[in-house]
Amino acid sequence: MMEKRLELKDIVLIGRTFDEYYRMFELSNINFKDEKILDVASGVSSFCSEANSKGYNVTASDKIYHFSAKEIEEKCISDLKMVMEKLPLVADLYKWEFFKDIDALKKKRERAYKLFVKDFKEKGGRQYIATEYSQTKFLDDEFTISLISHFLFMYDEHLDYEFHKRTLSEIIRVTSKEIRIFPIVNLKGKRSLFIEKLMEDREFKDYEKGIKKVDYEFVKDGNEMMAIKVS
Repeated sequence: MMEKRLELKDIVLIGRTFDEYYRMFELSNINFKDEKILDVASGVSSFCSEANSKGYNVTASDKIYHFSAKEIEEKCISDLKMVMEKLPLVADLYKWEFFKDIDALKKKRERAYKLFVKDFKEKGGRQYIATEYSQTKFLDDEFTISLISHFLFMYDEHLDYEFHKRTLSEIIRVTSKEIRIFPIVNLKGKRSLFIEKLMEDREFKDYEKGIKKVDYEFVKDGNEMMAIKVS
């Protein structure tokens, strides 16, 4: 029997909101006035826009920022349509609480990318830095906290373990305090096998690593965040 999963051939442009980030990354336990935050592979999430309007200091980074707002928006519309068409077939893999149904989910995702596009047009390269991971042009310890949303671990069939290692090593270089990664499940809704490999990897033995349940669960059992303390 085929294992049920959301079939995606590539990393899609699906944006998430400030409220989602706040719960996914347990941001209630940081004093945002003290932190400079990097949003890694942030895509079309509205977190950067919404957070900065609330007084946070957030920089978004993604390879798509090489493109124009119009080009990004067109891909957003196409990706969102494709994902929403596939969702009914795998709806039972998800917990419908934060979003009461597929239509509510679609509205949130549209709101996120529209807020992003508006802010990207206004702020461009000041807060949205074109970055092709696993390399960056950021300075050592340029940020205090880095957030990795729906990128590492989730796409473990597309991005191999060596890519995960290189990317994490680079994010550790540019982060002075802590890295938070959500979710730690893959597109099959299973905990990524790379989690255990990372925990045991001697290259990361000097960093305190932990997994914590958070107050956000959309993919069933996808309510855990990995935290890596780098200082």
